Amino acid sequence: MASKHDGAPNRAFEALLSRSGLSNKRLAYEIRAESTRRRSPINSDHVQVSRWLSGQQPKAETAHVIAAVLSRQLSRTVTPAACGFTNIDPTQPASRSLVATSVEYPGDIDTATTALGTLARADAESDPSAQLGRWDGHAAAGVISGYLFGSDSNPRSGVDAAPLDASAIRLTTASLMDLDFQLGGEHTRDLLLYFFRTKVLPLFKNVPRGPVHRELFSATAELAQMLGWSAYDAGRHGAAQRYFVHGLRLAREADDHLLGARLLSNLSHQANYLGSFYNAVQLARAAQSAASAGKAPASATTLAMFTAMEARALASLGDANGCAVALTRAEQLMDGSNPGIDPSWISYFDLGELAGEAAHCFRDLRQPDETGRFALLASPVGTPPRTRAFIGLVDAMGMLHGGRLDEAVATAREAVMLAGGLRSSRYRRYVRDFVAAAVALHPRDGRVVDLVAFTAPAIDEVGPTAAS
Repeated sequence: MASKHDGAPNRAFEALLSRSGLSNKRLAYEIRAESTRRRSPINSDHVQVSRWLSGQQPKAETAHVIAAVLSRQLSRTVTPAACGFTNIDPTQPASRSLVATSVEYPGDIDTATTALGTLARADAESDPSAQLGRWDGHAAAGVISGYLFGSDSNPRSGVDAAPLDASAIRLTTASLMDLDFQLGGEHTRDLLLYFFRTKVLPLFKNVPRGPVHRELFSATAELAQMLGWSAYDAGRHGAAQRYFVHGLRLAREADDHLLGARLLSNLSHQANYLGSFYNAVQLARAAQSAASAGKAPASATTLAMFTAMEARALASLGDANGCAVALTRAEQLMDGSNPGIDPSWISYFDLGELAGEAAHCFRDLRQPDETGRFALLASPVGTPPRTRAFIGLVDAMGMLHGGRLDEAVATAREAVMLAGGLRSSRYRRYVRDFVAAAVALHPRDGRVVDLVAFTAPAIDEVGPTAAS
């Protein structure tokens, strides 16, 4: 129940509403719309808004929705307490209701870090509600324009809340990335979240802006990227997209154009995986533009990877010529690769990784001979188990398309055995997609029937059916 009128006008709420430019009726409409998107409708009207202005306290859920609406309108974080809603227990953050329905590029760095904290809290709670599993297919254009043409935050003064050690963040992120490659994102997600919430987020309280702290923002953007990949690999696509987008704002604050480009390419990879191929093309091209926006020349290795993302999206669209042009450009860039000027996070991307991207392209274009040729180049000794499992299943699909069922089934079995206890939603979908294709082509073949039984444990907890 909302509290009774206490006789004192709520000046804080009045000031925020005035700055937002919303009328009482418009605010009531936005509250109804936002609460409906969150699947918990609130029947507000302008009369209720007048009561809140006069001092009546709304229910806790309503207060959080009001704060979310004003945050979006003012392009900064607004809390219920800042609205003068003092009956809200600050120890109960209602993280479920605070994860925004739509994905938007943050207007300022404070909004980005606050949103990351809210997201990580909800993600750590394994909140299965509204937004964490829901990918926003309409966000790409706003994210691209927000990053490429947005403005930086104004510097502010402050006192460091804790020692700022960007190198420690990077070392921890790199160690957890190695673990992710070996065991899958579902294994590393909890470790990443614990480190991010307890060790990194507290650093941002009262952090002054300026060049001296760019490394902190850059290192945290790398960690947000890793959180995004672990969520992506675990099938939590709404969370993954938000980590990438909020990390993008941190990269902008750090003036780290290459990392910003990498995050745009991650969004391209995810859009392609989820079947939004046109968005994937645009995001990959935006990544290439962003990489060239810095004062220093972009490393050839990073540009090769971003161009490979464009090739994969074009292959998904069936554009064989466009894909071939992009792959050729990526190969030429790799020929000029200079590891000495590459950022540390691109060290894993080599000729084998580029061959793996090409194998995916030719699989999607249904060119079995080329799929097999590049798959062979993509799995040198030392390749992590998840990557080898992915490439093995891509190779098996190429063999299936080429009419070589015996080889296809044997290669798929080998990939599943190689993966072992890999905890990855993406891996499970690769297995499931291959099995579905084999069943569609050879529904009564004994080899396929046996394969269905063999792979059943691997494709438990199946995710969405969009193209990989």
